[in-house]
Amino acid sequence: MSGHPVGDATSSVSRGCFVFTPSKKTKKCLDPKDYFEVEGNFSESSVYHASTCEVLWNDISEDVEALQTDVNETIFEDLVQFVSQAQTRFDPGSEKPNKSVSTAVQEIPTAALITGVNTPDHHAMFAAIIGQLKEKVTPHVAEIHSKDCNTLKGLMASVIGQLMGAEDLMSDDEEVEINVKKIPCTMPVLHSWYKETVEKREKQRSSPSKTPKRKSSRKRRSSILYNSNYAKHPCLVLIFEDMESVPSAVLQDFILVSSQYLEKLPLVLVFGIATAVTAIHRTLPQSVSSLLSIEKFQAVPSSVYLTQLINKVLLSYKHPFKLGHKVFQFLLDLFLYHDFSVRNFSKGIQFSLMDHFFNQPLSLLCCGYGEGLNRLRSMSHDQLELFRKAASFRTYVEGQPPEEQRDLLLDDKHLKKVLQELLKKLSDYHKTFYPVMLCLHELTFDLPHHPLGKQVRELYSLCLESNINENKVYEEAFGLLGILARDELVSLLGRCAEKLSEGEAGLDDIQAIRFHLETITTKLDTLGELCNQPEEEDENTESENPESLNTSTDGNVKTKTTLHSLQQQLMQSAKKKKKLTRYEVLRKEALDYLDSVFRKYLVCPQTLTLHEIFYYNNVGEVRRHINASPRAAIQTALDNPYHYLQSDLCKAEGGSILSTFPDVCIVYKLHLECGRLINLYDWMQAFVTVVQGGEDEADGDKKVASKKKADPVLQARFIRAVSELQFLGFIKSTKRKTDHVARLTWGGC
Repeated sequence: MSGHPVGDATSSVSRGCFVFTPSKKTKKCLDPKDYFEVEGNFSESSVYHASTCEVLWNDISEDVEALQTDVNETIFEDLVQFVSQAQTRFDPGSEKPNKSVSTAVQEIPTAALITGVNTPDHHAMFAAIIGQLKEKVTPHVAEIHSKDCNTLKGLMASVIGQLMGAEDLMSDDEEVEINVKKIPCTMPVLHSWYKETVEKREKQRSSPSKTPKRKSSRKRRSSILYNSNYAKHPCLVLIFEDMESVPSAVLQDFILVSSQYLEKLPLVLVFGIATAVTAIHRTLPQSVSSLLSIEKFQAVPSSVYLTQLINKVLLSYKHPFKLGHKVFQFLLDLFLYHDFSVRNFSKGIQFSLMDHFFNQPLSLLCCGYGEGLNRLRSMSHDQLELFRKAASFRTYVEGQPPEEQRDLLLDDKHLKKVLQELLKKLSDYHKTFYPVMLCLHELTFDLPHHPLGKQVRELYSLCLESNINENKVYEEAFGLLGILARDELVSLLGRCAEKLSEGEAGLDDIQAIRFHLETITTKLDTLGELCNQPEEEDENTESENPESLNTSTDGNVKTKTTLHSLQQQLMQSAKKKKKLTRYEVLRKEALDYLDSVFRKYLVCPQTLTLHEIFYYNNVGEVRRHINASPRAAIQTALDNPYHYLQSDLCKAEGGSILSTFPDVCIVYKLHLECGRLINLYDWMQAFVTVVQGGEDEADGDKKVASKKKADPVLQARFIRAVSELQFLGFIKSTKRKTDHVARLTWGGC
């Protein structure tokens, strides 16, 4: 104890137990701007990077939260209305003492909420539901998880603990809080508590001025219990977030017990179901499910939610930050093939935004156009040099005349003027790109086989990858558009004009495109019955007369033609160019005009100068942090602890084992040298040899004696390291040999 910093405080003649309470030190909260301070960079630009990143993410998160509220608004309103009307007839005061026991079986109101398989998003959804229920219907809401439902006692403890411990429950005479843990977890206890709570609420409503005062230090207030929106007998809502994971026997017993107390407790159940309502009938037998009055509620599919999120966040001129093709496709693949979680998709956007501002110096101008111009005017020479080093800007300089190249590379004032023009082009590009792309999506999303994709996210990914007109699927889509009927084409052009009108109203280019489409639509509407007539009538129509095939030019005598001559005449008529009808001419005009618009405005952003300012495409960094490989990380940590600890004591070469390694690393490296079965005693002796390898060999006699009886401390360290290795899945116990374990991994992994 002498080496301990508190050795003087623990000195004692006899053995004793000493307790040291930790000192209450306030943790220093780091400012997010501190993470952007790097030696060699500009302090002013670092502040701009950090503040801009924070502002942009706040704007994005506000839109995501507003979208989540809008998407779930209907389902939340229906669910709240169902819960509020589920127990409107509940009145325990109407019970008669001599009431016959053989009464009709009552059913528990149950809401089956189909949430989908996107489990990471369920917690936020149920949190919002609980908040609305507590605000509008009842303060008595319990959220039950499957981990608390291994037994009926655990389920009841979770229910009673949340209901009775949720609010500021105080006795009438003393300022003593009720200890929920010491209360028996039974339905009679819940009934007595509910009855007492209702009586307190009625007293509060009748005499609000006599409410007992609480201590000011208490954060939770009992005013929630006396909300004017609540009914006289607010219901008890029990929400099973993952009903399919609750043990069937426990859920059956709970429903059977709860059905016996419907006359005393206004219970309402909410089942969160990931698959379908049939899961209730698979889990519960008919005798139990008949006690439930089930009503189905369907949440919005996560794919629809993601589409709206992409439209509002990524396909919007409001947010200057954009994802590159690789990052966008990576996050989209994670969503479609991994977890269907919109929350994780937004977290991927957040990480991309943070890494973009941290590692990309050009992100200083990733803001609004006006703010970007102000920052550009105040840039120093060193900051402008960062723009000269950008790959896209070097390509732009190489395409300029020699004199212009010299000015761009040497004259800072001229460079600022050119950068302002380039920023203006990028701003106009984003204003026109999204409305025109949505216009193309309206034309092609309903075509057979969906060559450009059925969802807008698929078309957006194609536009980010390359110029859309250079893609084969683009030509295929326009080939299908070339055979549309008049009614279909008029409908598509009308929808395109609506999408363009939803864009930037002040852009002349968008307004000109919309006006041209409306003009073509008007011409198509005015065709009427003339749509199938040729554009120009030919006076000589003998070639179109079918009788000319079997009449000779010498006279009016009809002669039979041979099969060979008929074939030649048909081939000659097929070579003649067919005259287009008036509708076909207008259709060709419309498609040619739309093709020119798409070629002009749907340019790949990677081809634009200084696209690095707004577009983030470092997919390797995103994959390493978002979709990490735990197995590879564990193996790296065990094989080379220096990689994570960065300590010189763990620095080894050639795969050697040092005594300064963590115990689990030593045990792991030793087990790689063994076969399928590992002798624990030999393994421990090798571990002790490595750990004691750094000691002085002068103590040879002590080492000989230690072989007969190993050090208990080293034995404990070895056992702990082996247990950790077993927990990680590298070994397992075996009955094939005594004092042996089986190895589970091979090939140095």
